[in-house]
Amino acid sequence: MPTKRLKLALTLVAISAASSANALVIGSGTTGANCFPFGCTYWTPTYQQVYDASAFSAPVSISTLSFYRSFDTWSGNAPNTGTYTFSLSTTTAAVDGLSPIAANNLGSNAVNVFTGALPTEVAPNSRMDIFLNSAFNYDPLLGNLLLSITATGLSSSGNTLSFDVVNNASDATSRLYMAGGRDSAGLITGFNEALSQPIEHDQLGSPVPEPTSLALLGLSLAGLVGTRRFRK
Repeated sequence: MPTKRLKLALTLVAISAASSANALVIGSGTTGANCFPFGCTYWTPTYQQVYDASAFSAPVSISTLSFYRSFDTWSGNAPNTGTYTFSLSTTTAAVDGLSPIAANNLGSNAVNVFTGALPTEVAPNSRMDIFLNSAFNYDPLLGNLLLSITATGLSSSGNTLSFDVVNNASDATSRLYMAGGRDSAGLITGFNEALSQPIEHDQLGSPVPEPTSLALLGLSLAGLVGTRRFRK
């Protein structure tokens, strides 16, 4: 029978594999760039983006969000200064079917998963990783996924930079912005990609251990178990 230490080691290795396997990037089609909501200030008071449940093959614990800057159209590299709040929930709203009233799109399980500042610089052809303060357990069988973003104390320096978007009525995302404005565009978004790919831009917050670190910890514990048995 496996000892408690061996069980713990195997559990950690399993968590490592699951974290890597759950990495997903949503956003396909013709890619453009847009400053909402990280590079300009006139999207307020709320930015919302819905992701079709069919893009997720299984339930996932979302620990990081990533946004990409490969089709930049502005000259600056600095995102807005200010305090951002991200929340995640399931939603009954369809892609290209968000209500113009942001509160109507929120699910009953809405959770604030991040509050803080954005990185001070995001270079072109790179990625911005947001490490969530708390993970969100999403089950696609319960509805589509909704990301809601609000911010306070935003800088007012105009258009500073943009992030990759797709604008296609047949893709898996759409958005709400500017007090009721809606369209088919949506930020290309990585879910848990920062757990399995090199981290390019640390986000203020408490990073979740990467799969490699968890696996090494699991192997170390397994080694301790083997050493103890050998000594006996």
